[in-house]
Amino acid sequence: MVVSETLHASTMLIYAPLIGNILLALTASGYALLRRPLPAWFWTATTLVLALLAVQLMAGLILLAGGARPRRGLHVMYGMLTAVTALIQFGLRPGGFLRRRYGGLEGSEARTVALIWLTQFALIARGWMTGG
Repeated sequence: MVVSETLHASTMLIYAPLIGNILLALTASGYALLRRPLPAWFWTATTLVLALLAVQLMAGLILLAGGARPRRGLHVMYGMLTAVTALIQFGLRPGGFLRRRYGGLEGSEARTVALIWLTQFALIARGWMTGG
């Protein structure tokens, strides 16, 4: 339980996904303005950010299952919304399950991605604010 508390409150696991998502959203916005497809390194960076976020979410779930409760119940809601948005981010990568199921994002990829990554930034920020 102590390890989960330490991980969940880790500065790196809070700020890295937060900063990563805003930087990736700004990058996607730039590519949208230039009307260019997102480069391969963008998806690699997204995967790294999602891996850190997954560790954070798992630590939170372990704490919740162990009986720990946040100060505000909204923290759990933001955690769930962050997890759902992370699945969407993972599914939108080239070859991802959402792209295969619903087709490509030709012409609007960068704009769509920028909005989703910006939403993820906001969810992580609100989760941090309600849990801190």
